[in-house]
Amino acid sequence: MKKLIAAMILLAACATAQLDVPAGAYDVSGANPRRWNAPISFGEWSTQSVNEGTTRSWLADLGVVQLGKADQGYHLSMNGTAVECHTREFVLGRSGVFVDPSFGTDPLLVCGYDRDGSRSVLTLGRTGRVEPTLRGTLRDANGNALEVRSLHRAIGAALPSGEPFGFELVRGDDRVAVVETINRGQVWIDPNAENRDVLAAAAASLLLFRDPEAGE
Repeated sequence: MKKLIAAMILLAACATAQLDVPAGAYDVSGANPRRWNAPISFGEWSTQSVNEGTTRSWLADLGVVQLGKADQGYHLSMNGTAVECHTREFVLGRSGVFVDPSFGTDPLLVCGYDRDGSRSVLTLGRTGRVEPTLRGTLRDANGNALEVRSLHRAIGAALPSGEPFGFELVRGDDRVAVVETINRGQVWIDPNAENRDVLAAAAASLLLFRDPEAGE
């Protein structure tokens, strides 16, 4: 019952909350509500194929503690960029209270983006903090990296949400891309950014990402 109430509160919040997304953002089609293996699109970008694997999970009782695992893989192609992602997490705990035994050192999400013979990699892990709960990098073949971090504050909100409302990709203090994952979804990409197609593919993979912890 508590999980049901929490889910209802989150849905109500998402219906009214909005992120501070820069002007010129694209509305997303196909992300919310989500249909299994259905295409998504925004602006000039659209997925040509989406293959979402089944989420597999198990929980083993080791006596003193319980050990659990959840993982899912998904693939997609977007405007010539091939994307392969994998979500995996181990948890350790008891009586419904679980922690990440790696304390955030192991990534929760790993995505590879192949375009024109060049490969970029996105990694995302837990921080153990209220805000941002998720943080990582998008790194290209030349070693250039953008920071990726979850967003938890809606416009006008005094307190952060426990669940992310979206993500931002930044270089220093400059935003390069913003992905709103609530409502219908929005994607903003800096018009002057390099590798906009890879940024769009990264946005698509973040729109598809489902945190295993949210499903508990």
